[in-house]
Amino acid sequence: MRLQKTPSPLAVLALVATVSILAIIAPGLRLVAAAPSREPLRKDPTTQPTPEPTQASSANPQVKQLDEQLQDLRAKFHSQLDPLQAQIKALRDQFDPQIKSLEDQRHTLIEQGKPPEVQQLDEQERAELARLDDQEKAAIEKVRQEFAEQRKDIREKYQKEIKEVLANKH
Repeated sequence: MRLQKTPSPLAVLALVATVSILAIIAPGLRLVAAAPSREPLRKDPTTQPTPEPTQASSANPQVKQLDEQLQDLRAKFHSQLDPLQAQIKALRDQFDPQIKSLEDQRHTLIEQGKPPEVQQLDEQERAELARLDDQEKAAIEKVRQEFAEQRKDIREKYQKEIKEVLANKH
């Protein structure tokens, strides 16, 4: 007689995540194969090029049709993605507290087994790493702000040039 093991919470979560990713990717495989680039479905608005003038897009029926197709495809995508995200959240809500409790118990037992000098060194290490993490976060935020300013300047430059081109046409 074989004993069946119940899957661990992490295994269940990994399986659900894998199925979720496949459910998201599989319907779009043909779209990805035909697509000229591998850009993400949701682009960061800060990386979007300057939108085309409204007059040109509203006058072109192909643009309207593409806008409708994009809207429909995004709605279908979210109609499948949102329930999966809810399932993942429910699993996390169910298993995370148990996992956290066990991890805390394990950590406490390990810490209690260390000599006081090692515990003190561990605490000093944690404090230094925390300070370094804070410095890293501040540096990253500064770089992000610099790039945001550069993107803003580029957008303004091209908006100005587009307005000039459109003004010269009329």
